Amino acid sequence: MKALVLHGPGDLRLEELPDPVPRDDWVRIKVRRVGICGTDKAFYKGTYKPFKLPLVPGHEIVGVVDMVGDKADKEWLGKRVTTEINVNCKKCWHCRHNMPTHCPYRQTIGISIDGGMAEYVLTKQDLLHSVEGLSDKQAAFVEPLAAIVEMTRMARPEKRSRVAVIGIGTIGLLAIQVLKQYDPEVIIAFARPSSPKAGLAENMGADEVLSSDDYEYALKKYTPEAAGFDYVVEASGSNAGADLAVKLVRSRGIIAAKSTQGSRVSLDYTTLVIKEASIVGSRCGPFREAIELLRSGDVKIDDLVSTEYRLKEGVKGFEKSFDRSVVKIHLVV
Repeated sequence: MKALVLHGPGDLRLEELPDPVPRDDWVRIKVRRVGICGTDKAFYKGTYKPFKLPLVPGHEIVGVVDMVGDKADKEWLGKRVTTEINVNCKKCWHCRHNMPTHCPYRQTIGISIDGGMAEYVLTKQDLLHSVEGLSDKQAAFVEPLAAIVEMTRMARPEKRSRVAVIGIGTIGLLAIQVLKQYDPEVIIAFARPSSPKAGLAENMGADEVLSSDDYEYALKKYTPEAAGFDYVVEASGSNAGADLAVKLVRSRGIIAAKSTQGSRVSLDYTTLVIKEASIVGSRCGPFREAIELLRSGDVKIDDLVSTEYRLKEGVKGFEKSFDRSVVKIHLVV
């Protein structure tokens, strides 16, 4: 099979690899489409050290099951699916306490084992989800959207909250749409000056898009006594975004941390303590809820795919993904 293989920072190659064969309760997906996410970009850029090299990246996957292991259900054959990405042991303390994504023995598709930027990818049967009723484009957003649903589970926004979203890439734009379901008082998005994605953020539901330099104006206009926002999503993938989140959050407010850029950040820890604010991290989430949000039309993604590339153009796709006008790049296999 053809696959994109990462050998190190900036070293991504299209290679011919043996076709994988599923065993036991594993299945093989013939990949149709896969998204380039922030973690993939951080691996490629070198700010986040991959868990193994060489690595076939990619975990925002949609495809068709075309082969199953001898202990897997043959009814999956021919089904259009996406897959969760954490292969866990089911036996450890975390797995037994309903925290399988924190299993210390887990393998993660596209992170620590080969992923979906290839003609085929292997996954376990119990991680599959049918995506009938969704387009391939929609289905490739299930994994990142599930991560936003998990954010609201870990730190639930109150009704009529004043919300700030820092960063208007894929995660920020999905977060705006999901947070609209909680009937916020206002959602203000923060982006780099003259962001080409500002209009898109407003179409997704942001009441205003401001530069990070305008945070004092935002506090005065949108929060009582200019004291800060109730709920702040940090999705910029930057040190500056983390620092801005502390400035924006009100006393005893919540910072929902969504950046996985790999690099360390510094922030005003003293102010965070004085405000008694909470930072709540979250990552992988419930696929079923994400699928329903897409099926119902409550979350729309058609405008989020900036460009599509064939798998053989994957290196070009990665380079394009760093363009500030780009939201999401999909590789079509």
